[in-house]
Amino acid sequence: ERTAWEPMSIINSAVESVMDLIDALDLFSSITRGALGTGDGLACEIGPTSPSAVWLDKNQFIPIDLTINGRHGNLQTLSDAMNLIHESLTMRTEYPYGDRWEIVDITTMTEPQMVGREDSNEWMMASALLVKVATLTPVPVPDPVPDPEPDTEEEQPEE
Repeated sequence: ERTAWEPMSIINSAVESVMDLIDALDLFSSITRGALGTGDGLACEIGPTSPSAVWLDKNQFIPIDLTINGRHGNLQTLSDAMNLIHESLTMRTEYPYGDRWEIVDITTMTEPQMVGREDSNEWMMASALLVKVATLTPVPVPDPVPDPEPDTEEEQPEE
């Protein structure tokens, strides 16, 4: 478990923010990170993605391939939940941000699709989102410009 003083990476911060957005949908299960456990549930994990782009100011554009997996005994419930995740996240106009990063867009890489049905008769689905994150380097604050020195020479009237 993470303690309050441990710093979190930009990528993990962004993923946790996406998980919070999914949990706010109040689906049949909250979403967890990692492998899908037993029983009904939703899970996500980072998949392989394209390399990040780095600009001259050292800011970056980081694409995060976020795989979403779901399992439920009712296919309609699972399908609705998986599709709602994609519909709601990809149609947002505002996304979470932190001190050093911001999510600039979320798009669907792979639509929710049925993977199979387990021996326990639970349906499994998988999908993938592309979470586009921009890093924000701190902007240096320039030194304040001093007020110009007052003119000490008094203007002499012309004679």
